[in-house]
Amino acid sequence: MSRQVHFTSVSPEAFNQLRDKLKQLGLTLQGNEGTISEKGVNATYNYSPEQQSLQINDLNVGFPASMMVNTDSLVQRMTQMVEEFGGRTAS
Repeated sequence: MSRQVHFTSVSPEAFNQLRDKLKQLGLTLQGNEGTISEKGVNATYNYSPEQQSLQINDLNVGFPASMMVNTDSLVQRMTQMVEEFGGRTAS
């Protein structure tokens, strides 16, 4: 099951920190928008520095990543990372 998540109040510095943390997990976000398709994780993302908004769509975790995390736990990890740097989940 794919998931969508929308974060607000994500400063450019926070987005860069999130990118660095995700890179440690083996997931690369290149630029402010694009597609993730690595290690069984697939998603599209769009970051707007002007609106300080990050949208992640169609997030799906498959093999081999599914041996370590599922979609919900990955969303939870990303949420913790974003909140650590002052962002929040949009309601």
